[in-house]
Amino acid sequence: MTTVAVVDYGLGNLQSVAHAFETLQIDVVVTDRPSDLEKADRIVLPGVGAFAQGMQNLERRNLIGPLEEQVLKKKKPFLGICLGMQLLAQEGHEHGRHAGLGWVSGRVEPLAQNGSTVKSIHIGWNEAVPQRSSALFAGLGKTPNFYFVHGYHMVCAEDASVSAVSHYGRSFTSAIQRGNICGVQFHPEKSQEVGLGLLKNFLRWDPRTEKTVQETETGAVGKPSPKIRLIPTLLLKNGRLTKTVRFQTVSEGIRRDVGDPIKAPVVYDAQLPDELIYLDIRASLEGRGIDHLLETIGRISGQIFMPLTVGGGIQNVEQIRRLLQAGADKVAINSEAVSRPDVIGEAARIFGSQCVVVSIDARRRGSGYEVFTHSGTRAAGLEPAAWAKTAEQAGAGEILLTSIDRDGTMEGYDLELIRRVSDGVKIPVIASGGCGSLQDLVDAVEKAHASAVAAASIFHFRDHSPIKAKAFMKRASLPIRM
Repeated sequence: MTTVAVVDYGLGNLQSVAHAFETLQIDVVVTDRPSDLEKADRIVLPGVGAFAQGMQNLERRNLIGPLEEQVLKKKKPFLGICLGMQLLAQEGHEHGRHAGLGWVSGRVEPLAQNGSTVKSIHIGWNEAVPQRSSALFAGLGKTPNFYFVHGYHMVCAEDASVSAVSHYGRSFTSAIQRGNICGVQFHPEKSQEVGLGLLKNFLRWDPRTEKTVQETETGAVGKPSPKIRLIPTLLLKNGRLTKTVRFQTVSEGIRRDVGDPIKAPVVYDAQLPDELIYLDIRASLEGRGIDHLLETIGRISGQIFMPLTVGGGIQNVEQIRRLLQAGADKVAINSEAVSRPDVIGEAARIFGSQCVVVSIDARRRGSGYEVFTHSGTRAAGLEPAAWAKTAEQAGAGEILLTSIDRDGTMEGYDLELIRRVSDGVKIPVIASGGCGSLQDLVDAVEKAHASAVAAASIFHFRDHSPIKAKAFMKRASLPIRM
């Protein structure tokens, strides 16, 4: 049996990558030991993090020499994922200028907006268009869609090393191949069937002969609009999933229990949502740590392939690291971000801005709005759009914006609130709170300029599913991944 070593260098959604290979019935070891790298047939360097921190961690764990021995000298097949691909470059320009591994000629730079309307962080599904015959893309079609989450990209100095390109504001390299070394900017482990197909190709790939299962279909990269994401939201309380109304867990004396915290995500995973948001809603208010959330996420990530944003009671970067290693892809910080904004920058410098979601809960106050923390119980004295801008400047890569007044009412999103925040920042904004119809999803995008729409009650209490919702949004001419 083929053995795959997933390199543990303190960054990345290690369990998600391991789970994907285990699903393919492959022997996987998550390791930072050189002896395991030597025994493995193939090596994977995953990554959810910032360039400088990634290189520092590889150096601190004395992994660079052993990796070069196995990959550069012994020519073992190697796959870098997201940050794992970026680290192959000669240098990266995230949080300063830093030397990379130098296995591929090129540099890592911020995604260029060039005056376009796209946000500075690319989150969601996009096409990766093969540019030449490549073992990785064999049998996946001309324009397979994968899940991306990044704010930086590799500028490859050698066109021959570019195996796929994508478009976000402008074209960028989304996959590379040079001899036995390949890398992808997207996350195959979070890209469901097409992602598993790519990993199967990696396992079959023989770089000495470059044999593929079938020829790669190549195509020209177009200029598609960024895909709008549909994101179910699940709220954890006391070991069960619940649904709040205006952030209250009891309405008219009836507790709104909506299911098992492990089974519900598995059901959603089969309905092809673009992501899932999973929040322990009263963790900060009740002073809980993340241990219960950590255990739950660990169990969930072993059963699903959709991207996970996780939040509730997060206070420091070590907790973020633990949640990412358990299977989360992004973390949502709310109360701690307001009380200690420095945590945003601390997290961004280690894990990258694309991983840091600042959750903003807001109530209407007169003609304006005010931010609240601790499950909507404490006024923060902040205006949502101004706070979102501050969070962006501190290093946040995305905003999860929830209207407390609309939460659970199914009266429609607060479009004015969403528009004020979305138009005030260059990072994506997820609209949340109040969705009661499929048209509400469309309105949040078209009228309020949200990059993604989150919903809960419409799926819990009405005869709608993510599949139905996305079909409706597609008929409304929104760019949706189906």
